[in-house]
Amino acid sequence: MSYYKPSFVLLLVTFISILTFPLCSGAPSSPEEIYWKTKVGDIPMPKPLKDSLRLGPNERVVQLNSNYKQDFGTHEALLYVWGGHVAKTQIPQDGRVIYFKDDILSKVGVKMKLYFKKINNQAKFLPLHVAKILPTTSNKFQVILNLLFVNPKSTLAQDIELMMKKCEEKGVKGEIRNCVNSLEDMVDYVTSALNFGKNKLVVASTKEDYGILLEYTIQKVQLLGSHVVVCHKIRNPFAVFLCHSIQNTYLYNVSMVRANGKQTEAFAICHKDTSFWNPRHYAFEFLNTKPGGKPICHFVCAEAIVWYRLPKNNGEE
Repeated sequence: MSYYKPSFVLLLVTFISILTFPLCSGAPSSPEEIYWKTKVGDIPMPKPLKDSLRLGPNERVVQLNSNYKQDFGTHEALLYVWGGHVAKTQIPQDGRVIYFKDDILSKVGVKMKLYFKKINNQAKFLPLHVAKILPTTSNKFQVILNLLFVNPKSTLAQDIELMMKKCEEKGVKGEIRNCVNSLEDMVDYVTSALNFGKNKLVVASTKEDYGILLEYTIQKVQLLGSHVVVCHKIRNPFAVFLCHSIQNTYLYNVSMVRANGKQTEAFAICHKDTSFWNPRHYAFEFLNTKPGGKPICHFVCAEAIVWYRLPKNNGEE
């Protein structure tokens, strides 16, 4: 008996032939880069996004799947679970700052121990015409496993299932969210969400991706406004980003220096309203505070893509 349903045979053959056909290595730019320039202009594409462009001339999805590894530690994975809970005994004892109150950003010269996790998520975007026909809802879970030749009992299958469930989760109060599995979809979604036509758009990512705990000294902080969308790459065998924005959230650019003198530019997000957060949220445990207190901030991890509109006048929108 065939493992694949007859109705998907033609689609499957087409799908695999597309994925395994080598791209022209001499092409001056990919379709994604052309689309980016058409829609976004001369804004440089952040490295984490550029690294997620479609498979290169010597790569195939099957090879990528077979070499795929976990890239999130269990501790870091729990930090952004809105209803989740991490006991005080699980809080790191090495002095690292995970969450902090917003008044720290007004203290130039303050020192902070930070860990910008080194990400090893090498998944690539599928070609647009493939991404468009690929199911993205959990009720089509078996279909996507069939199309990608993934064993239902494998770790890959678990990752795909978790990705689908994460993308279907309802956002918290005031949150708008959407999963995208192509660069074109990301550009269209974010520029629409930020009403790109009226203000200048900026796209960037935290440049620090060192992977060890280091001490940093804050040198300068700049408010970038509240019209922000952050896109996080989800663990998955092909590139999927969860893009979201939350009301009463402000973005800051933080210039810092390490002990060896190396400069670092990072983005910090501050949540002004935490009154609706779960009282057992990790941030409250970490800061020993409660919902509705002072704004809670955190740095944006290095793999995330930060989209924002430049404020009109000194941070006022």
